[in-house]
Amino acid sequence: MMDTILKINKILSAVDLGPDTETVVAYALWLYKAGGVEKAEIDMLYVIDYALTPPAYMIPYIEKEKKTDEEELEKWAAKLKPYGIASKHIIAVGRLVETFNVSMKELNADILVLGHKSHMIRPSSSERLIKSLDIPMLVVRGKKSENASLGNVNIKRILCAVDFSEPSKKAVGFAKALSEKNSSELTVAHVVSSIKMEKGLQKWKDMTNADRNGYKDALIKEAEEQMCSFLNVCDRAGSVVKIGDPYIAINEIASERDADLIVMGARGLSYTKGVMLGSVSESIIKTSPCPVVITR
Repeated sequence: MMDTILKINKILSAVDLGPDTETVVAYALWLYKAGGVEKAEIDMLYVIDYALTPPAYMIPYIEKEKKTDEEELEKWAAKLKPYGIASKHIIAVGRLVETFNVSMKELNADILVLGHKSHMIRPSSSERLIKSLDIPMLVVRGKKSENASLGNVNIKRILCAVDFSEPSKKAVGFAKALSEKNSSELTVAHVVSSIKMEKGLQKWKDMTNADRNGYKDALIKEAEEQMCSFLNVCDRAGSVVKIGDPYIAINEIASERDADLIVMGARGLSYTKGVMLGSVSESIIKTSPCPVVITR
């Protein structure tokens, strides 16, 4: 497998000061311990979300809100002190995603940790951030994260989803480094798209069921050979190849393997900033049974 030295110097934890704050900060603390740098930092970011520049008459109210939020963030910083972490915190006002991106650049963060909330009308913050982010992102979601608390995050099993691309190589390196730091079991998974397969089979409408099954077996075998080449090792216990809808199959494998974390590369129809990624990363972020790391 690919070798990567995991060094995370600065973690940016985006919090909403609601019920999920402890869960997000707990995963930031876990990442701090796994990052391989003794004096890494955890900075907390709270954004007062305004789509437009607030009018002048709103400023006193915003300042009052900022004071209350400042007190809450100081409480969380105090909770991190027993772990030897001197945490900074930032309160910013503006459009949510744009403010995140500006803050991450100003703070020179190595990774962003945030929670996930689904919205009926607009994409969640994590779904929008995935299109423009320059650094890895840990999205805290799923049943596996529900009971997390400070000092109580245990990552026993990591699933890394790959498509044999260059971004996937980075994802495997990141996942391997995390698994070594945590003594976690690592499984690498590849899904052969059933939709693409069926489109290919449509060219041969008279194909028998036996031939169709033979074609599927050949696709699996080819993918398994690619996996061996991709990882530079053939380890059936540490890798799995499956046919299906990619995001559904990855979630199924995560559930079957009781994964505590999914790692995957940010890869879609275009690598250009601001262009919609393919549905796989976004769909997994929406539906995963456990937290998801999107690498860059």
